[in-house]
Amino acid sequence: MPTYSSALNQEQPVNPQPRRPVNRPKEFWEVEPGDAETAAWQDNPEDPQGQQGVVITQETPAPAASTNTQFSKYIEFVNSVTSNPSKDRAAFIARIAELQATNCDIQRLLTAAVGISAEGGEFMEIVKKITFQGKPWNEDNIEHLKIELGDVLWYVAQACMALDVSLDEILDRNISKLAARYPEGAFDAYYSENRKAGDR
Repeated sequence: MPTYSSALNQEQPVNPQPRRPVNRPKEFWEVEPGDAETAAWQDNPEDPQGQQGVVITQETPAPAASTNTQFSKYIEFVNSVTSNPSKDRAAFIARIAELQATNCDIQRLLTAAVGISAEGGEFMEIVKKITFQGKPWNEDNIEHLKIELGDVLWYVAQACMALDVSLDEILDRNISKLAARYPEGAFDAYYSENRKAGDR
């Protein structure tokens, strides 16, 4: 099975066909004053849409010389701005131990974070197919959405356990936050865009 490293090291296929020049009339915006190639170019006010009588040769542009090299440089950059616990197993394990020492239920919190994202993506996949790919709005797909929403809620419950909070408290906090954001009790575009300090 090809690996990520082997994919980066593969040579780009060489196109055996020779590149052929493309001839076309020169456009007015391509004129360069003093350029011998464009000396014969002149505007014809009687025929503003007509050909100007100058033909230039344009090579078909070659692909970027070394896409793999550019990507490799980007990989190096990404690696340089990545935290040690994200890329080093020992640092990751040490960070987990630090968090556990502060009574952070990191294993359950990770389970919740990964699961909410994954199950939310599955829910979105169904909505995407209904919206853009002709998947029917029928009982079967509605039931599928309910099942995926239940899976999201399962991971929300995991997050509640990790944070030692009840779902009721989360609901109350959300209601209080939105009531403060929208003092008239209804959505308002102004308050949505212009939030008070601390309103997340």
